[in-house]
Amino acid sequence: MRSTNLVIIRGYTGAEAKSFDNGKVAKISVATNRVWTDRKSGEKKEVADWVTLTILNEKTAKWAIENVKKGDAIYAEGRVADNSYEKNGKTHYSTDIIVSVLDRLTPRAGDDE
Repeated sequence: MRSTNLVIIRGYTGAEAKSFDNGKVAKISVATNRVWTDRKSGEKKEVADWVTLTILNEKTAKWAIENVKKGDAIYAEGRVADNSYEKNGKTHYSTDIIVSVLDRLTPRAGDDE
């Protein structure tokens, strides 16, 4: 059996894309929201979940750095990757989405319709 590691994210960017490795890599923080109704109170609740998108494809990273702005709606496909690194003698863990497809859903003046 083949296994699949596929994640689809539709959300809003929290800031402009950050550039790393001379623009060859980009990272974008994206908020997705969950909405539900509390069973006990009947009250509608909403929580934002933040994920980090990591773009390793140089062409896509450059496009994201030039075109993705804070508050933009985006669509991304990728895979989940766990990472760890040492800082000040302490191990830090993170979970990133390694992006293979990225699209801005927020139209800009001059975009093709």
